[in-house]
Amino acid sequence: MPDIESLMQEWPPEFEELLGKVSLPTADINCDLGEYIDMICAVLDIPVYKNRVQSLHVLFTLFSEFKNSQHFKALAEGKKSLSSTSAPRSATGDPETLTFD
Repeated sequence: MPDIESLMQEWPPEFEELLGKVSLPTADINCDLGEYIDMICAVLDIPVYKNRVQSLHVLFTLFSEFKNSQHFKALAEGKKSLSSTSAPRSATGDPETLTFD
């Protein structure tokens, strides 16, 4: 399994731009739990083997690290203050939805 520090590295600018245009799959997607875990872990570069327990452990550890990171707390606070004054991303204000067929 990859270490948490390597998973917390900045994504390439192209991927960051894509995330601004489309949304990640939500729990409303029509798939079983195992497929949903596989998709989320794939987006985050977390390998998935037959037993998903280790992958889920890495996923939740990564989430905890981001949540407790001072750097990301500061960014989140900055975005909260900017979002109240910035224009919507699209004409409807909603991001596009990424679908998996």
